[in-house]
Amino acid sequence: MDITLTLGEVLNLNQTIKTIIDDNKAKIDPLFKFKLLGIMKSAETHVVNFETIRNEKIMEYGKEADDGSIQIPKEDKEAVKQFNDSLIQIINSQVTVNVDLLKAADVFNKGVKAEHLIGLYPIMEE
Repeated sequence: MDITLTLGEVLNLNQTIKTIIDDNKAKIDPLFKFKLLGIMKSAETHVVNFETIRNEKIMEYGKEADDGSIQIPKEDKEAVKQFNDSLIQIINSQVTVNVDLLKAADVFNKGVKAEHLIGLYPIMEE
């Protein structure tokens, strides 16, 4: 099913799923983990595209650090503002993701912490 979310919601959803999957202490149901991996895969293009643009903007507004990496110094308030302003429109843009919505039975009592359930909310059926 195609659903429309903001890119920011997709990025948060991706991070939530990654956190759930990477938590070795959680006893996540294997079938549920498989579903989450499929959702991550469907969001992957949007995440990669955002990371590409974000990295370009870091190169544009950043400066070379002592270790040779490019960073935007926190002290450079103008560069930080320009960087944030350049990404906010992208983060607020609407994107379409093809996912099967999660049912309550898919999510509850599957070893997922409450704070992660909130992150999954945009892809849960009511």
